[in-house]
Amino acid sequence: MFADIVILSLTQIIGWGTMFMAISVLGGPLGQTLGLTPALVYLGPSVMLVAMAVMSPLMAPLYRSRGARFVMSAGTIATVPGFLVLAWCDGPLGYYTGWTILGMAGAGVLTNSAHIYLAAKAGVRARQAIGAQMLAMALAPTIAWPATSLLSGWLGWRHTYLVFALVMLVVVLPLLRFALEPDTAPATPASKARLSGSRGDGRTRTIIVLMTLAIALNGFVTWGFQLVVIDIMRSYAVADGIAIGMAAAIGVVQMSARLIDFIGGNRWDGFVTSLAAGILMPVALLALGVGHGAEWSIVAFILFYGLSSGAMSVARATLPLVFFERQVYASVLSRLGLPLNLAFAAAPPVFSRVLSDYGNASALGLAVACSLGTLTSLVLLARFRDPSRAG
Repeated sequence: MFADIVILSLTQIIGWGTMFMAISVLGGPLGQTLGLTPALVYLGPSVMLVAMAVMSPLMAPLYRSRGARFVMSAGTIATVPGFLVLAWCDGPLGYYTGWTILGMAGAGVLTNSAHIYLAAKAGVRARQAIGAQMLAMALAPTIAWPATSLLSGWLGWRHTYLVFALVMLVVVLPLLRFALEPDTAPATPASKARLSGSRGDGRTRTIIVLMTLAIALNGFVTWGFQLVVIDIMRSYAVADGIAIGMAAAIGVVQMSARLIDFIGGNRWDGFVTSLAAGILMPVALLALGVGHGAEWSIVAFILFYGLSSGAMSVARATLPLVFFERQVYASVLSRLGLPLNLAFAAAPPVFSRVLSDYGNASALGLAVACSLGTLTSLVLLARFRDPSRAG
């Protein structure tokens, strides 16, 4: 199992690094070449997330019939035309087409498939295996941004995307196809019936709705608010260097939260992790708002926000294991994919617009409202939890 976690960690770091994070480095020169403003450049990742959202529910039958390893392998191959279109595009049409292809491929190769594979293979230790893989994923930006900067400095942004396509074919695909052990399809007809039938259709729908609300509202804050957090600190007259340095510290706290959850994974389940994260998020946001950018409020915000977002990133993957059997994990995760990715895609432009048009108080107010929505959904979800189940 350890080897599988290492392989999936490496392939997920490469996948997210090349398909999503690299644009942070390549966006400037790419925009100059194609004549796109920064806002139009960063619309590309949002297009990718929307495409992932649309494709995610369609993956469930493939997980049941062919298994997650096949889906990841197919998704890896599908990234290649996306990278090629980006490398050769000469305007907005080609640019957004490339991102659409990457999004469709990402529904198969990124995150969900890795977690579904681990849920099927790790058995009762699925939560610990997923937590270990999520812990390693904290290194993704640390690896992806310097590597992309080095490549683009040597080759330019177009050839960097060509290298990404090659890496997916000669590194990621062989690792997934030949180094990973075969996985069995995680949902049998009997287990499918249990998801939609014997547990009660109404109960199942309520659990999924509450779970979706909790995770989507939290993700809307973490994906959108973190993008503008430096600008919010600047709006409180915090010096640029301090604002950037303090914002960068969030990543360290997030990784610490994932480590704490991983170490204590046998003592609590994914619901306890998500509830702790849900409580900390409004505390973090209110501290920043009440303190109006004072030093103590920024430190408190970074600590509580980092712990909350880091813990919830693990809880997003492990919370379904608290309420559903591992055999139907793939079906539940596929259902969650559409609303979650849509929320993630909408968050950055919404928060950016609110901050620029209405100011930091409105941006903080929106974030607080969403975080309280998350907490309310989790409190309502608690009555469906069976304490005897280990998530």
